[in-house]
Amino acid sequence: MRLTAPTALVGAITAAILAGCAAPTGDFGRPAPSYVNDTVYPAVGARLARLREDPVSSFAMTDAEEELRDRTYRFVMPIHRYGFLARSRTELVRTRLWSDEIYAVDPAAYYRHLRGERFRSEIGRYNAMIDEIRADTDLIGPYLAVVEQVYRADAARLMSLDRVRGLTAEEEDDAIARVYENRRVVTWAVAALRWRVASYAFALERSRIEIPSERAFDTELVLYDLQRRVDELAAEVARLSYDPAARPLVTKG
Repeated sequence: MRLTAPTALVGAITAAILAGCAAPTGDFGRPAPSYVNDTVYPAVGARLARLREDPVSSFAMTDAEEELRDRTYRFVMPIHRYGFLARSRTELVRTRLWSDEIYAVDPAAYYRHLRGERFRSEIGRYNAMIDEIRADTDLIGPYLAVVEQVYRADAARLMSLDRVRGLTAEEEDDAIARVYENRRVVTWAVAALRWRVASYAFALERSRIEIPSERAFDTELVLYDLQRRVDELAAEVARLSYDPAARPLVTKG
């Protein structure tokens, strides 16, 4: 029996949430490799994406494309990464079980997470923010290097379309869809970094009211540096983009 889109979606979401509750994590905060995470979810997600008429490629991933997705996951995972619903929602979007437009972020969630931690003093909360902000900042440079590698390969891929003899319509669609998918990943990463900046800023502002400290100024400095690096990343991604007419793939919701 063929499942309708709503039926498949409900089943996929239910399975994802139930499995996500106890799923162990691996590198970059991604779920540890498993048949469900790596095969079942992406297969169902690809089917649902096609039903939404989003491009889906059947091409194998290059090493750089795999690394791009691994590194992107580190950014898109909510800062309060122990939140069950937030983690599950991220997985649903990553595997395309949900459309990108459904995804939204609560900037106050990180602040609530910090308030729930048992810091011995107010310095501990500020130090936690500083450490997490710096961790994000340090990963932007390596991430951009992978983006550049993938975008160069995509440009070469599209240029080759006119040179390949006997190219089928399916092969051309797969190539164009893979470029779309790569752009989707990068666009999501940039949006997620902006959400992170907003979450850090919200937590800093509220912490200044709740537990004033001289460390607030240090936190502001590292947050400013993260904001600057995110702006630079966004500008470089825009420069690397070879199709300025491409529609936004991720919205804030």
